[in-house]
Amino acid sequence: MPLNLTDFNQFYVINKICGQEKQRHYLEALGRKEFQIYFQPKISGKSQKIASAEVLIRWKRADGELWFPDSFLPILEETGEIEALDYYVYEAAFQWLANRRSAGLKLLPLSLNVSPVHFRKIHTFTKKVLQLIQKYEIPSEYLVFEITETTYIHNIEAVNSMIRFFHEQNIRISMDDFGSGYSSLNTLKDILFDEVKIDKRFLSDDLTEKGKIVLQEIFHLLKRTNKFIVCEGVETKEMVDFLIQEGCDELQGYYYYKPMEMGKFEEYSLYVNNRDFLAGDKVLTFTDLDGRLLAMKPDVTLSVINNTSATEETREKLYYIENVYRE
Repeated sequence: MPLNLTDFNQFYVINKICGQEKQRHYLEALGRKEFQIYFQPKISGKSQKIASAEVLIRWKRADGELWFPDSFLPILEETGEIEALDYYVYEAAFQWLANRRSAGLKLLPLSLNVSPVHFRKIHTFTKKVLQLIQKYEIPSEYLVFEITETTYIHNIEAVNSMIRFFHEQNIRISMDDFGSGYSSLNTLKDILFDEVKIDKRFLSDDLTEKGKIVLQEIFHLLKRTNKFIVCEGVETKEMVDFLIQEGCDELQGYYYYKPMEMGKFEEYSLYVNNRDFLAGDKVLTFTDLDGRLLAMKPDVTLSVINNTSATEETREKLYYIENVYRE
């Protein structure tokens, strides 16, 4: 039954009240630092090792409930208060890089999302980001800022201004959700972006031959214009094999890893690129005999010294662990 005008008005009022309530809780939560950054690893197409990560946000409320971005970001974008949350995320990410650098640990490039609201005050945004970089003394080459294609189309001059400024600071810029807008191919000849992130809607489970042809042509165009290619939403081995064959630089999706808390990501990033283990070591990740990345729980003990020379007995154990513990 369709809603009548009274029902619609009640629905609108209820939504508005809920939005205002979330807004009030958001301001309190920001002060209490209830927001936590999560990391989703991106895998090198060539080495199949973790090459970088995208930084995401979760709201862990005081009652322990975990809220995902789609439950609070829309209202913050509507009110403009997402600006403060973005800076909160940037600072947390920069501090993470600074802490790893101080500890002598390997740094990984981090991708950070830029909300459209910042392009209303682009000079304020770039100044604030630069201040945070200087505050934490982090190498700027480990930063990638992601801007959606739709945001670019509606803010071309401001986005290009930001890109030029960040290029001077040795910061890379990625076009997120490429292919979701209406002028993708037309923008290719002019964009200043260093990286293009293919929209996950291109990567459906039932990718047809025609769909593969479209992706192949897009890859061809991007490679000829010297763009770094990232594909998100990768969920099947068939898709992985196809993307690697076509020269995708980095892959991101549930086939490899879901977004994870900072502590878990630190453990993964500490071990993930090390293929040699000592007997009895407790490890989090390793590659199987075919070189594919496997994920393990931290309490699993391997009994091999080097899995590339594993015996048949060990081979069975590795596959057993894969089936039980693969994330």
